Amino acid sequence: MASTAENDGTMKDENAKTLRSESLRTIFYIVILGVSLFILNFIFGWISMETIPAFLQPLSSVILSVNPFLPYIYAVLVFGLGYLIVNSLSRMIYVYMRRITDHPTAATIRTITRISGLAVLLSTIASVFKVDAAAALTMGSFGGLVVGFATQTILSHVVAGIFLLISRPYTFGDTITVAGQTGVVKEVKLMHLVLESPDRTREILIPSGTVVTQIIQKMKPTMQVKPIKTSLTLDTPPNTIQIGLPINFTGRLVEAGTGKPISGVKIQILDRDIGGDDLLASGITGSEGNFNITWTAKKMDLHDNTIEVYASFDGNDDYQPSKTKQFVIEIK
Repeated sequence: MASTAENDGTMKDENAKTLRSESLRTIFYIVILGVSLFILNFIFGWISMETIPAFLQPLSSVILSVNPFLPYIYAVLVFGLGYLIVNSLSRMIYVYMRRITDHPTAATIRTITRISGLAVLLSTIASVFKVDAAAALTMGSFGGLVVGFATQTILSHVVAGIFLLISRPYTFGDTITVAGQTGVVKEVKLMHLVLESPDRTREILIPSGTVVTQIIQKMKPTMQVKPIKTSLTLDTPPNTIQIGLPINFTGRLVEAGTGKPISGVKIQILDRDIGGDDLLASGITGSEGNFNITWTAKKMDLHDNTIEVYASFDGNDDYQPSKTKQFVIEIK
């Protein structure tokens, strides 16, 4: 369990550094954009020979020739640095959202942020060319009205999903009843809440907008006497393997009663032997209780070309030990 805590701490530190880095980058781009626009306007913003300051008079011909194209230069500058600002801001939001949700949901919110940012950027560029404000507002309002009606249901679920991700009224593994459906929370997506039926034969997808408007009943976890009984499984390995080649042993460790994954514990891959079982390799379970342990094939007995392999968990103060069935592998 200590290993899991260390991994979580390292992940949080990396996320904090990335968030700080993206924040500084965003501020840097904004400052560069502001300074660049100020300098361009100060040097080339004069429209006649009489308005040009004395110290810039030697450059008057260049200034007057560049001035008509100044809006286009502004537009290129705003679009270029603005695009970098939008990308940096969307990455910053993605890193923040990864603290409270999974990658697909965080990536969706990042995409929404990027699209919204680009829309604001295009509006800004339109203002650079002095598009009539009333006309732009009318067109924008009409377009927004059309899009709003067309995507009303989808957007309501998206907004509700974001609210649920932030408020987190339930977490992975909770048993809840909502909208007349009872199940274990398997996944919290932007558009849907995914429940697993009590018999584990069905997945129930409930729209996020429905979840927000419904009463949620959350079952209190039953007290389990420690150490808790565990269930260890080992995926079927290949029947034969050549000496010197790697073989991956995969499987999963969960609580026997609830199916809750057990992470951060040591799993051993052993070879059954009369004189005492031989350790082949070991590894630590991940966040979902699964493990992937690699062993390079070699002969374990001079008089036997096979191994009787199985996975074992020794147990600890919280969990009981468990073993898997044996598999016979021929070493060639």
